[in-house]
Amino acid sequence: MAAPLTNKQKMILAKLAADAFRLHPTNEDKPGETLEDFRRRHVSLACGKDGLRCCSQDDYGHVKAHFQDMLGQSGKALKTLVQSAGNSRRIVEWKILKALEEAGFKIGYAQKICLAQFRCHLDEASERQLWCLFYTITNRRKKYANN
Repeated sequence: MAAPLTNKQKMILAKLAADAFRLHPTNEDKPGETLEDFRRRHVSLACGKDGLRCCSQDDYGHVKAHFQDMLGQSGKALKTLVQSAGNSRRIVEWKILKALEEAGFKIGYAQKICLAQFRCHLDEASERQLWCLFYTITNRRKKYANN
């Protein structure tokens, strides 16, 4: 399960929602709708959650892109979605680098394991293969630490 949104992320999304609310103050479907109701409704449209408190890190990019699109920032919205789609890969890459650092290994070590196990370079490996690589490095680190 992904971590909840940080206060800074909630603040960014709340500001985007407020800007979108000011840009679209009257909604034929919901006359007299408050900013809070507007924000909740659009968070639900973006990710299916009831509000920002229910959102996790997995939802941040979708909600941000939704409000950016409402503000006419379609280019930024697309960039946000592309970045959020690659977020899980960036996480496993960071974890691999951290595991290598803790074990005192260089990136070439991970590259050799990747070539031996998956017959591909690190940058060509799938996310699943990277997770397998991370666990291999972690297990070998523990093995060498015990000797």
